[in-house]
Amino acid sequence: MNLRLLLRPSLRTKLGLLAAAATASVIAATAYLTVQFFQKQLLEVITESSSAQSDALRVVLEEQMVAGDRKVLRRLVWDLGHSPGIAWIGLVDWTGQVRITSDPAAQDRVFSRDSPDCKVCHSVAPAQRMHSATLVRPEGSVLRSVTPLFNREPCQRCHGETRRLNGVLIIDRSLVPLETAVLAGRTQVAVGGAAAVFALLGSLGFAVERLVLVRLKRLRQAARALGEGDLAARAAVGPSDEMGELARDFNAMADRLATAMGHLAAQRGQLHELVDGIGDGVVLVDTRLQVVTTNRAFVGRLPGGVRPSTASSYLELARSAGFGGTDPDTTPAERALTSGRLEKEMIRFTGPAGERFEEIYAQPLRSAEGAVVGAIEVWRDITERKALEAGLEQSERLAGLGIIASSVAHEVGNPLASIATAVEGLLRRIDEPGGTDTAELREYLEIVRNQVFRCRGVTQRLLGFARVPVGQPATVDAARAAREVLALVGPQAREQHVEVKALLDAPARATAEEMLLEQVFLNLVLNALNAMPTGGTLEVEAREEAEGVRITVTDTGPGISDSVKEHLFQPFRRARAGGVGTGLGLFISQTLVQRCGGKISAESAPGKGTTFTVWLKRAAPASGPMPTPTREPGAA
Repeated sequence: MNLRLLLRPSLRTKLGLLAAAATASVIAATAYLTVQFFQKQLLEVITESSSAQSDALRVVLEEQMVAGDRKVLRRLVWDLGHSPGIAWIGLVDWTGQVRITSDPAAQDRVFSRDSPDCKVCHSVAPAQRMHSATLVRPEGSVLRSVTPLFNREPCQRCHGETRRLNGVLIIDRSLVPLETAVLAGRTQVAVGGAAAVFALLGSLGFAVERLVLVRLKRLRQAARALGEGDLAARAAVGPSDEMGELARDFNAMADRLATAMGHLAAQRGQLHELVDGIGDGVVLVDTRLQVVTTNRAFVGRLPGGVRPSTASSYLELARSAGFGGTDPDTTPAERALTSGRLEKEMIRFTGPAGERFEEIYAQPLRSAEGAVVGAIEVWRDITERKALEAGLEQSERLAGLGIIASSVAHEVGNPLASIATAVEGLLRRIDEPGGTDTAELREYLEIVRNQVFRCRGVTQRLLGFARVPVGQPATVDAARAAREVLALVGPQAREQHVEVKALLDAPARATAEEMLLEQVFLNLVLNALNAMPTGGTLEVEAREEAEGVRITVTDTGPGISDSVKEHLFQPFRRARAGGVGTGLGLFISQTLVQRCGGKISAESAPGKGTTFTVWLKRAAPASGPMPTPTREPGAA
């Protein structure tokens, strides 16, 4: 606890230390300057007194020297030298020798100009020398006053006229009483300053405690209660000062926060009702794939329709809702959390109520810093849409068959004419005398049989293209499917004088749904024939490559402009201006190819024809050759 207080001192401790440091610094500086000022003033007073005393003694000295009575002079120096505050008085001649002194031990002593005491004055120019200087002694500092004794006219009788000075009068006044008084004053100032500091700190601490800290504590308690969810918590306002203004601002903030939280709760309820009212299933998961919330539609997909609790395992819920995608162990939400982008998947359910299709979208959720913090998954029932798409595909298939119906009628008309001719021949032979022999009858019947099988082959091919796909991918021969389509549109190609080149001899095994693949080829071939109404060349090729199975449909028509290629596979957009058809052929072709797990693209330039390329996945190698469908005799 003590260590925590040292590392993280409270506001009371900080304010106390700061106030103590500031107060002590101010009082100490004031005391120091005051003591120095009074010490300087006392020193100046003592200096002036010593200077006056030296001048008076000099006058007496000069009078006695002129009178020639040194006895009185010695007595005067002795008495003054032993008066309180005087450390020593001496009369020094021009050679530096002490002539008269208050201390017998200093009699005849010679002062050298190189001595420390003399250097105090003689180290500077004569014009800058002072008559008083403070000398530091082991027994205490002294104030030395030096009064020069000039060689005046009365003195020249004995000392001659050549010298400027006859000597100096030195008076050393002890500064120990001054230092003692200053020390005593300094102690008193320190004690008084300490008392003032404690008094100021006490009064300041009491004021800060009552006016600031107590109110801050109440404000902190209100803030803590507000942070814990008590929106009714408010701070006591108190006096109308800065702390009162702070409390009022806090209460105003709390009021706004309570209002905002109320609005937020209402909006959250509305959002929850909105999400709950969505027909699509919605589930929100965190990064650990635990359920955060679900809506009513998703709960309806669970067995029993019971809303799961938060922190439930989403993987178990998804499986209980019927999830079983291409990778049953990885849901779109899990992939979205890993990849950080939108993931989607379409799954099919088969149950007592029949077949149902669900489209699942998973979008990652990010924080303000951009990190993935969860994912939202949407389950959409697309069973009706799939049925509409199937109907649209079937309509497009029948529309394509309607386009080639006239040429197919010609294909069927020729066998029917042959049958009619054979039957008429039989009837004539029967009516003739002698009837007909068995060999001739067999010949006519074989002609009828072959032409009937030929008509049946044409009609079976038409019926095959008109049937509804079963929706099960398998291994199919793309080359054989292309040959069936070319056989169906052969009459129309011949009618338009279009040369058909079929590079379809080698098998091209792919994983796809045969009916969907034939629909794609039919759409592409009909588009190519529409591009060449007055003749041209149609080339269809299918072959296996390392990347997969590639099927190309190339025409020598006028080509497609760049502006049209931008929306080539969009619905209700025709590849060429003034073209025929519903405008859905290429859109449906792309959809069907994607359902087979492949992709489709177009390459074209104005005046240079168009090539559509379909890529499919290669099927796994079979243990034996792919079976070839058998045809009855006479089939086209």
